[in-house]
Amino acid sequence: MSALKSAVILMGVAIAILMTLTIYGLYQKSQDPDFKFFDLSGNGKAAVQTMPNAPVSGAPSSQHGTSAAFGDVILDLPPGARIVSAATSGSRLTVIVATGGGMADQVWIIDLGTGQVLGRVKTAP
Repeated sequence: MSALKSAVILMGVAIAILMTLTIYGLYQKSQDPDFKFFDLSGNGKAAVQTMPNAPVSGAPSSQHGTSAAFGDVILDLPPGARIVSAATSGSRLTVIVATGGGMADQVWIIDLGTGQVLGRVKTAP
């Protein structure tokens, strides 16, 4: 009977600790969207596969990750393409490009801190 009581007490303590850690994690995540309890990549930041930089004119090359102006971003749009809309979400700019001539429409994601094109999403023709 005492072994059963010990097991119940141990499980109660474990549940209390896990609930405390869950609440702490939710609070930290609400303050910092990049918060992680465990970072298994080994370098302190999540590995992100990015596309090469878009040509940027007038951008200081040593200010990656700052909120300073990065200059002009020149998107290498196909001939006949036009920008339909652009919207920001946090530190990202989402640009919707309509292409003509039977080509697929595209969504471009740009980092506002660096002016780097992070990726393109293409729809099927």
